[in-house]
Order: sequence, then structure tokens, then C-alpha cells
Amino acid sequence: MDNPTRTPDDMFSARRRLLRGSFSAPAVLTLASGSALAAQSATCLAKATANSSTAPVTTTAGADTFMRVQLMARPPAPSGVNPRYLVTKASFGLIPVSTSFWPASTVWWRFDISTNTLMSGGQRFSAVPGDATLVNYWVALRLDANGQIIGLGASGSGSVVGQSCWNSIGTSP
Repeated sequence: MDNPTRTPDDMFSARRRLLRGSFSAPAVLTLASGSALAAQSATCLAKATANSSTAPVTTTAGADTFMRVQLMARPPAPSGVNPRYLVTKASFGLIPVSTSFWPASTVWWRFDISTNTLMSGGQRFSAVPGDATLVNYWVALRLDANGQIIGLGASGSGSVVGQSCWNSIGTSP
């Protein structure tokens, strides 16, 4: 007579047969080439920077998908009523900056939020003033096809770069 109850040995045997069968089928695995990914990223960045463009100053970093840096502000000058805004080279982090746009000796630059541009004559070579603090204004970086910063806001040349190309820009070593 057949015994309908299964023993633990029967269950382990069935499991072993299942595992043996699953590994006996040939498997083809494909790995993406690192150079192919790099070429795709470079193409994306080249297309994004082909036409010069800019983006407005915003009050939140997450308002859009553009790569932006935060501005700093100093208290108003004694004769003025508005704060004086500035952007520092340190705010760019590890992103390479073209020396034709931002000379190596420049530490910070005054920024006009009403025109979205660096102020003419606002280039500074001294340390960032101690009374400058981060404020809730963010300005878009403009880059070339090599991922170098060549503009800020409406200043300089190049184009703003959106989320689709963020992987093309080396923000860390």
C-alpha cells in the first residue's frame, strides 16, 4: 500500500532536484562596459551644453533639476537698504572651473540677484568677509561639454545642465 505522507527525506530530495535543475540551464549574463557608460554621459553633457542657456535665481535648491550653488549675503552697506550677495569659489566644490571665466586668484564675486549676473567690478581676491552668511538664494551653474564651469546665472557662456546629465559631472573624486 502507498503511504501518502511524505517523509523529510522526500522533501529534501525534491528540493535538491529543483536546485540541480535550475543550475543546469545555461545562463547568459551581460555586463555594461564602463567606457560605454562614460561615452553615453559625455554625449548627454555635450547635447545639453550645445545651446547657451541659463536659469533664474531660485529660493530653493530643489525647485528644479538644474545644478545650482547657494549664494551668501552680507548686511547692507551703511548707505544701502539691501543685502549684498556674493558667490564663493568654495561653493563649486570639486567641479572644475575654467580659469578664463573665474581666474584662479578670485576667492569670491559679488552677485546681482535682480539681473542674475556677476557684478561688473565685483571680483574679490581677499578672504570671504566674516559677516557673510548663507541665504536662501540659489544660482544655476553653466557648464561646457567637458563638465567645466564657464558661467554662473546669466554670466559667462555655456549652458545650464539638468538632471538627465548629472551623472556626467564629477562632483566628487
